Amino acid sequence: MRPAAATQQRQRRAPLAAAALASLAAACVTTFEPVEPEQGAAGAPLAVPVSIPLPEFGGGDSRVLLEFYGGILRRLQDAADDGDVELLQSLVESYDRPSVPDAFRQHLDGYRAIARGIAFQQHVQASAELRLVGDAARDPAAPVGAPPLGEPLRLELELPPPPVPVRLGALGDRDPIGFSVAVTVDDEYLDGSSRESQSKEFLWLPRAFAFERGESLQLPIEVGAAVGDAVRRTVLVRVDLMPGYADCDGMRAPLQRVTAGAVSTTQWPKGHEVLAAQPLAGLKAALADFNPRNFASAYLSALLVPARDRREATALLMDQVRFGRADQARVAMAALHKTAGVQIAVGDRDAWLAWWQSRQ
Repeated sequence: MRPAAATQQRQRRAPLAAAALASLAAACVTTFEPVEPEQGAAGAPLAVPVSIPLPEFGGGDSRVLLEFYGGILRRLQDAADDGDVELLQSLVESYDRPSVPDAFRQHLDGYRAIARGIAFQQHVQASAELRLVGDAARDPAAPVGAPPLGEPLRLELELPPPPVPVRLGALGDRDPIGFSVAVTVDDEYLDGSSRESQSKEFLWLPRAFAFERGESLQLPIEVGAAVGDAVRRTVLVRVDLMPGYADCDGMRAPLQRVTAGAVSTTQWPKGHEVLAAQPLAGLKAALADFNPRNFASAYLSALLVPARDRREATALLMDQVRFGRADQARVAMAALHKTAGVQIAVGDRDAWLAWWQSRQ
């Protein structure tokens, strides 16, 4: 799997996890600082939160004040934990008064930044779209479907602009933004076996991106084509926004990991559309000259046979189980294992014959 070279770079190490949201411990509370939109040194690691002690008050009222402000912070944290942006913003504005201590106001600014980060995360979850993209050089107007088995799978994550200005940092900025791309591939073989493989890559923005003039962020993704002897492949792709910081309307807002999109698709061998149009006829033609060259056609045709033709197709396959060579019988049993809805091992001819006899 690789991003398009012209628009994306990647880094194989995972990005540093963003630190937790504001602590409610009596010793300190985590806050976050505003940043200028263009601030950030190239090569700097992910910024870490600033830990600020809770305010100290003199006199006998200090414990009462600490409990009072601690209760406010707990309400703010509960709203943050619940992802309730509206409540969090309302609480911050309600308690941001000229009379509150400066240290407490720093905490309010931290929760204001947290609210903006949560709002952007929710925008990513609700608005981002991960979709298959076709080969524009072939036919831009053609409907987009999974390419044939043996060709790379191309996708694109599109994130439309959020309601407020947001700037995402590039690799090398003070606050780079990355995406995790997890791919699960399930390959299916003629002998009825399957093999699952998983991979994960991290994609970083090669250039800082600001959502301006209605522009969307577009992240191209490609899944490799090597399939070996597989006759069908199911691919699940999931893209997550990774923890970090973004400039959200002038504030340095913390972001937690959220899923931006997921797509599951199946790749078939080239020409399977012919079999899909008349699967029973395709099965009969493959079984009439049942040799290794036609094994895949027979297997795939059997999977595509509609319910109304299922019994006839099963009878044709059972003839191969009863009279075919070992390799022919194994392909037939593998197809039956996928279509008959019974848990009989591929290779157990006697069990399949007994099952078929019980249905007569």
